[in-house]
Amino acid sequence: MPIVDVTTYTDPACPFAYSAEPIRWRLKWRYGDQLRWSLRLVGLSKDGSSYASIGFTPERAAASLRHFDRHGQPLATVSSRPIGGTWSACLAIVAVREHEGVDAAVRLLRALHVQALALARDLDAEDTITAAALAAGIDVDALTAWRREPAVQRAFEADLSAARRPSPAALALDGKLASSGQDWTGDADGPVAPRRYTCPSYVIASGDRSLEAPGFHTALTIETLVANLEPGLDQRPWAEDPLEVLRWAGEPLSTQEVAGVLDLIDDRDEARRRLLAGGAVEQAAGNDGFWTLP
Repeated sequence: MPIVDVTTYTDPACPFAYSAEPIRWRLKWRYGDQLRWSLRLVGLSKDGSSYASIGFTPERAAASLRHFDRHGQPLATVSSRPIGGTWSACLAIVAVREHEGVDAAVRLLRALHVQALALARDLDAEDTITAAALAAGIDVDALTAWRREPAVQRAFEADLSAARRPSPAALALDGKLASSGQDWTGDADGPVAPRRYTCPSYVIASGDRSLEAPGFHTALTIETLVANLEPGLDQRPWAEDPLEVLRWAGEPLSTQEVAGVLDLIDDRDEARRRLLAGGAVEQAAGNDGFWTLP
């Protein structure tokens, strides 16, 4: 069976990365174990000073979320939200990845996205990371110890460097990249490039062939790259029953995530109607919610 590697460059504070969660669930449903996932953490900001220097206030941060509603993920409806650093949260995700594997790291990333973007909590605060770890089923005491390990710190620094060394293919799409910034300027391998991957960026590889999608893209774009890279992959038919989707996922899903697996990308209202008709239970979060089995 052919295997396609999907590497995602991401960050727990990025609303684009959070808005791409329905894409991940569609790919997981469609291709299952034929995709092998990995995460690289971008580390958008070491602290809030870089945002303050460009006048990106807590009020502007809250207002910016309103532009993401069209993508369907639950978002906080507040007048301001914290704009601190993301490195502490990124380090926690890397620690879990190094000790528990990618699946556990993805669970923590998702929980941190919810904390930051659906609940408007400060990612730089220890109680936010603790709440996310508990939601993701991660041992909090173990996570605290892992984050202090030099090997974990080195792994995080490797992620920071990789995110700031985009490939020639990515550099050809400069409009999809961002400035590397001053938080991380280089390591033993030398200075980083002036541009970095934005979130989420995908590197999709099979053997010695790879395709890249830097920056935010539609679900159909990413699915097209996977299918073109490895046409022989089996494709599971889209689901018809939203409760089947929730049983398969094994964790709460947003309305938009369920809509994606039902192949109702542009019809969140119909997905909600089917969820309610099936008796699914909604847990309110921000301007929408997450669904569980009755």
